[in-house]
Amino acid sequence: MAETKYARQINFAEIDECRIERIFVKALGQEEIRFSWWPGGKFTPRPLDLPEAQLLPLIHDAITQGVFTQSFVDGLRDMLNEATRQHPGQG
Repeated sequence: MAETKYARQINFAEIDECRIERIFVKALGQEEIRFSWWPGGKFTPRPLDLPEAQLLPLIHDAITQGVFTQSFVDGLRDMLNEATRQHPGQG
């Protein structure tokens, strides 16, 4: 996995040069999630902009590849279930 002075990459999911990464930020001593863009295989310090239709498969891959913790996935599922109950048929 990649490592810089700033962070060490723990895990990532990538589709079409777009990534969701779990990184360890050294100065803060904590793991964080980073949405990033890697054109030509090189990190670009710009925001990752995606339409929802491309974001969903990337999130799916990040979940299946273990980028997110199980507690995060469980919380996301609970939040989506609650939102669906409160606003059925929207979306």
